[in-house]
Amino acid sequence: MTQTDIWIVDTFLLLYVVMVARSREIKWYQATLISLFGFLLAGTPFSYPVWFMVKGVGDFLFA
Repeated sequence: MTQTDIWIVDTFLLLYVVMVARSREIKWYQATLISLFGFLLAGTPFSYPVWFMVKGVGDFLFA
């Protein structure tokens, strides 16, 4: 899988999360957390900023 393919998949997943949140099947914050941790677990290029956000929140809450 090339870098372009990964960005296309990431964009599709982000669009999917937006559509699920807009349909009100789940709340917007649940959709946001699911997508962020999904990107984090997948190890996509978007996972690095997500990891820094999670690390920053964890340091703020537990340090």
